[in-house]
Amino acid sequence: MKGTRAGRLCLVASYLALLSAPSSARDAQRVQHLFVGRGAGFAACEGLDASNGNRAHSDFPSAPQVFLRRRLAGGIGQAPASDEHGNLIIAHGEPRLSKLDARGRTLWSERLDSEAGSAPVLTSAGAISIVTRDGEALFFSSAGKLQAKRALPLSDPRRHSLSIPSVNGGVIVASGSELLQLDERGVIVRKLRASGNLSSIAEADAALVAVSDNGSVQLARASGDLEAIGSFGGRVPEGAAVSGGKAFAIVDGHKWCTLDLTTGRVVTLANEQSVTITGPVALLDAPSAALVTGGGFISIREKDGTESARTALTASGQSLDPALRGFRPALLVSDRQGAIAAVQGGTDAILLRKGDSAQRLEETSCLDPFRPTPTPGGIVFACRSGQLFGVSDKAP
Repeated sequence: MKGTRAGRLCLVASYLALLSAPSSARDAQRVQHLFVGRGAGFAACEGLDASNGNRAHSDFPSAPQVFLRRRLAGGIGQAPASDEHGNLIIAHGEPRLSKLDARGRTLWSERLDSEAGSAPVLTSAGAISIVTRDGEALFFSSAGKLQAKRALPLSDPRRHSLSIPSVNGGVIVASGSELLQLDERGVIVRKLRASGNLSSIAEADAALVAVSDNGSVQLARASGDLEAIGSFGGRVPEGAAVSGGKAFAIVDGHKWCTLDLTTGRVVTLANEQSVTITGPVALLDAPSAALVTGGGFISIREKDGTESARTALTASGQSLDPALRGFRPALLVSDRQGAIAAVQGGTDAILLRKGDSAQRLEETSCLDPFRPTPTPGGIVFACRSGQLFGVSDKAP
């Protein structure tokens, strides 16, 4: 990003955020470090990166084979993170955080005081951050050493938290309507409150975007409070993805909409009154995207919102077991070439390439999968039960 306008904006954002921090958060005698841009991880947070677009910065395998099958003791409590080497960061269902190598072997495992309340985050400063249900933000080194432990002033720390990496090397944490910005040492540099319970947060063009489940969209610059930008005009429980100065969301379970972050103008790209649309969405070349419709189909939407392709998540002639309908809808991630990796409870994971038929990955089904986790040259499918399935063109 060096020498680019985006890079300069990120640098200014980091600097202003540092200056706007309370005096107790900064030591005038200490050299301050500025971290600019995103980290090197392939899945840095629950939405893959701070744009929340579920789009990998890599290409999925062209001839995928399952090379890893493993079940982790203690289960998995949150969507895994993956670093630039293909290592996985696992927040277990029990109070424990582990790092696994590309073959699923444990590199280190650290006991936590309470279970994770957010997915692990890989920061641009090279740390691993996790928010616990005791309301603490923990920062570990890549080698598993605890570097910082900070109590967060959350009114209800037991609820699920959203956490994304920020351009200044820290993290941004959302819980209910509360929003906290932490620096690379875990020190709180800004406290904000949104106009409703937050369903997603994102960072783009040196600004923080906060989307509430009531559809309201607010924006905060490098310093200052949240300002209302507009509203999707309906419920947005799965949050929104941000790309190209716009937010994209599924509204009221049947509309596919975009909101301009400069003007607040909302455009309805598709309105499917007879079909349920679920998210989170996987962005392609925005505003193209992959959505889940009817509970069991991948729907590819072009830039004008029209459907260009539809693929069943279940095998031909197989219907979804009614007993599984209470589980979370299918989850999708995309790659740079427009391929889609999809998981749904009770069915094998699939990989769909543009213009090709879906390839089903045999014996990878589980009842409660997390979103697919991209790795260098591969994908890992993880389940709450602790099952891991590693997919690659060849074993690492």
